[in-house]
Amino acid sequence: MLEGAPVFNLLPLQILKDNFINFTSNLTQKITSVFSPSTTLIPPDQLFLSTKVSQNNSSANFSFVDQAPINKNIVGRSRYLAAEGLKRVSTNELKELGQKNKKEFFKTLLPAALEAEKIYGVPASVTLAQAALESGWGKHAIGGYNIFGIKGKGPAGSVNVPTKEFINGKYVAIRDNFAKYNDFYEAVMKHGSVFHARYKGYQKGLNDFAANKNDYQFIDNVGSTYATSPTYKNDIKKIMKDFDLVNMSKNYYLA
Repeated sequence: MLEGAPVFNLLPLQILKDNFINFTSNLTQKITSVFSPSTTLIPPDQLFLSTKVSQNNSSANFSFVDQAPINKNIVGRSRYLAAEGLKRVSTNELKELGQKNKKEFFKTLLPAALEAEKIYGVPASVTLAQAALESGWGKHAIGGYNIFGIKGKGPAGSVNVPTKEFINGKYVAIRDNFAKYNDFYEAVMKHGSVFHARYKGYQKGLNDFAANKNDYQFIDNVGSTYATSPTYKNDIKKIMKDFDLVNMSKNYYLA
């Protein structure tokens, strides 16, 4: 050994090997904890349906969590989740929610309303309020699933029913054809697409909402085109305010 050379304490080969294995194992655990979902993350199939409805639609492949916020990192899957959720909701179930627990009524429709906002630019809060008002909280879903009073023909055809229109300063009883849908998800998506018809009020509503995200201004712009009732806009805005629907939709919460 040369004088002044450093002295190295050489470890046996097996000890070095064990230390390396321990180091890599710890490193793997740290990496996994950073990039793997937290064990408290809500599975995607738990996000789209009120527990009050899910209790009547139990499945081995689905479980639900009440008072659970939607994780914004997986909101991108909302179209699939909303579709699967609302396809399983019956007219009687939505009607029961609307009469017994209006908050649950909105929670059931919320994911689809959010997806419609993303696709069509229609505020989810307005969609929810219109569903409540037009259907009498689910009691009068035309043709089974038409909760928006949309006229014409839908994917499931049409149905002719009596209705009232405000004409020349008074309500007049008439009959008209209304669209039929196969489920509530179809109804929500069609509702969003309706506002892309070439009506001045609809175009102004969509353009203004895209620019300023003001939900109340949207219904002010489109209300007179959507319905003939002179109180329609105020009726919708009252529901939005009473149930805090703007805050619900902006914060994606279901609790």
